[in-house]
Amino acid sequence: MHSFTFEFEELPLVIVKGVPAALINGRADLRYYPDGEWDVVSVHVEGHQEISREERAAGRRPWVYVPAPGSLSRLIIHRLAFDEEWRDRVSSAVLDQLEKDHASAADNHADILHARRVEAA
Repeated sequence: MHSFTFEFEELPLVIVKGVPAALINGRADLRYYPDGEWDVVSVHVEGHQEISREERAAGRRPWVYVPAPGSLSRLIIHRLAFDEEWRDRVSSAVLDQLEKDHASAADNHADILHARRVEAA
């Protein structure tokens, strides 16, 4: 079992007569499996905090991620899992991550074989 973070922008919390509304930004921590299946472990949404001019000048950003309350988290999970467009986006991201995992595993295996050959020589 592996995990990664899926960031979303302008995810509609509701769609009324085909019009997306209540758009929200955030991230979902996902657990995914070798067969491409996935589930959401936690949800964070974008929030804004007041910072001083000095903090801003030092590079600190006012936008932060905060844990989504239960009811909001359930809405977001429902949209990600059951809305065809968003489920496809998440599934595509999971498949991309699986490809990266596979490429990384092949590289790691090659490195191990190389190290063994060097030790044997």
